[in-house]
Amino acid sequence: MRRVPLVALLGAFGISHAGSVMTLLAIPWFVLQTTGSGIQTGVVTAAETAGLLASSILTGPVIDRVGARAISVLADLAAVIAVGTIPLADATVGLSLPLLAVLAGLAGMTRAPGDTAKRVLLPGTVALAGTSLERGSGAADGMIRLGRTLGAPLAGTLIVIAGAPWVLLLDAVTFLVTALLIGVCVPVHEKPAAVEPGGYFGWLAAGFRYVRRDRLILAIISTVTIMNALDAGMNAVLQPAFAAQVMNSSVLLGELMGVFGLGAAAGSVVYGWCGARWGRWPTFAVCALLAGAPRFVLLWMEPSVGLLLFGFFVCGLAAGSLNPVLVTVELNRVPAHLRARVLGATEAGVLAMMPVGALAAGVLMDCVGLEATLLAFAAVYAVTTLCPVAFRVWRQMDDQRLPAPTPTPVAV
Repeated sequence: MRRVPLVALLGAFGISHAGSVMTLLAIPWFVLQTTGSGIQTGVVTAAETAGLLASSILTGPVIDRVGARAISVLADLAAVIAVGTIPLADATVGLSLPLLAVLAGLAGMTRAPGDTAKRVLLPGTVALAGTSLERGSGAADGMIRLGRTLGAPLAGTLIVIAGAPWVLLLDAVTFLVTALLIGVCVPVHEKPAAVEPGGYFGWLAAGFRYVRRDRLILAIISTVTIMNALDAGMNAVLQPAFAAQVMNSSVLLGELMGVFGLGAAAGSVVYGWCGARWGRWPTFAVCALLAGAPRFVLLWMEPSVGLLLFGFFVCGLAAGSLNPVLVTVELNRVPAHLRARVLGATEAGVLAMMPVGALAAGVLMDCVGLEATLLAFAAVYAVTTLCPVAFRVWRQMDDQRLPAPTPTPVAV
């Protein structure tokens, strides 16, 4: 019974991320299907992204003050309303572009507080289950990757079979299930933080001050921001361009994404079972080098399809350890009363440059060609992922700075 909260939380991670991926696919498809307008699709997608980024920055103080479980449940219930209202409004009163943009923005705003709150709940449920934070972080990341991997093809299939409106209704159901799992099965392990001076903006500033003072957290945000921007360029521009221009196969594009996701899920599980025996710093340093630049080099080399897929699977296997290591470090390092604010600032930082990475990849490819762009991105990725090796601050990843969270819940 002590493991029930952890199992429920892991299930919530997987189900909520499957629902989020389905939403990301179903809303643009719904707009295209109902309006046929690329401009309206872009406006709605931008509104959803803006909501996600804004909530990543702004909701940390609310989570720390109100409590992670309450915010997780409220965010999921708000997602039920925002996502479920889109097809219901279209079938009844009609759906104008402003209303659709508002609902998409609300759907985006629910993702960050829900995800951050669930991560804040992880240390308490891990301690209650009597396992290590490395194992819990690995299992959580594995469930997230599994949810994303299954959510995308499920949404695509259901759109063909039943249509986008029914997929959006199913999305709403997934968020309802997640809210029930967290609300019923996960106890509160820590009291909400005491009121700090300065009001809401003072609380928000306290999170950013902590990030600025903690050189390791600042280094993590800086490095992962660049890595995510380069990954966005790969996923949004370079990988599709390679599949179209070099291999002339859309099937290969899906296979590359699939084997990388499968490898990453496997890597998360492996780290979850064995990661407590490894050092966090050497694990992150080695896996970051293997997960990033080699993918760009592989595309530049244009090997056989079998070798290409195998290489992407190995890169995914290495990438699967990265998020569990970072989550373990952040939850172990950041004081409990600041976790939501610091995690929110981290999430906002790593999301902010992703559109820039995709844009840079497109501009560079038009200017110098695909092969030169792949080599340029590989070089930047290699330099970026050498930072954990070159700078000693990264070795603080193995510090045990904070006591383990108490396994005794204070309320249910």
